[in-house]
Amino acid sequence: MRSVGLALLALSLVLGAVAVWGLRNFSSAQAVPAPATPMAAMTTVVVASRPISFGEAIGPGVLKAQPWPANAVPPGSYRSVQELTSAQPRLALAPIAANEPILPTRISGPGGRATLSGVIRTGMRAATIRIDDVMGVAGFVLPGDFVDVLVTRREGQDSSATMRTDILLEGVRVLAVDQTASDNKNDPLVAKAATIEVSPGQAQKLALAGQVGTLSLALRSTQDPLSPNQDVRTIRTSDLRVAGAGQSAAASDRPRVTRVASRPAASGPEIKVFRAGEPTAVRVRAE
Repeated sequence: MRSVGLALLALSLVLGAVAVWGLRNFSSAQAVPAPATPMAAMTTVVVASRPISFGEAIGPGVLKAQPWPANAVPPGSYRSVQELTSAQPRLALAPIAANEPILPTRISGPGGRATLSGVIRTGMRAATIRIDDVMGVAGFVLPGDFVDVLVTRREGQDSSATMRTDILLEGVRVLAVDQTASDNKNDPLVAKAATIEVSPGQAQKLALAGQVGTLSLALRSTQDPLSPNQDVRTIRTSDLRVAGAGQSAAASDRPRVTRVASRPAASGPEIKVFRAGEPTAVRVRAE
């Protein structure tokens, strides 16, 4: 009996040791961390530390180096503030928002000026037209907007001459209003001149139209600033006439033709009747 008890005690000790060993191995396996995901490579990009307005000098006080993913660096961006400010001072050619990367297209060259020529696209020209509070859409045309240019002129030289209006240019960008070229303006600005971006050929049309008629602007929606006009046609004075019910203005201008039934020619002998000494031939109908 004593040997059996010793055997059972030994077996219990062995089973207990095995259980402790298995529990320890299981806890160690749970504590092993998962493989870490490799972090994306980072670099630095110079951004604006605060909003920068048009024409403001680009200096260290308005710049900072911001960590940036290396695979998403904007083309042409700068890596350090010193790289950007080591040369002669530069000026902002357009408003720059806070934390926006500084790009060469948004600033002037070293020692450059904040001139309008810096914001004109390649192959385009800047042309100025005279406007007022009516022709300029009550001052709501601001830099950065897109407009259509209309020309109104007289058609003909005599007393019966009429007026006509045509759309001269479609979807052109406004560069400046008077001497204001910043596109972060929100308040209406009643001005005397507007500078728009046009092609060389459009600039020629604009100069000629300004001599033969009156130019005005039509503000386009921000939703479709470049969509073509669907109902482009010449509007004349006659088109201002109110059409009748169920009849278009174009149809009301058409001449009306009335059919008159022809009478059968009289047949019979002809006699002459003298009136005030003038003879008149009259044919008498035969009975």
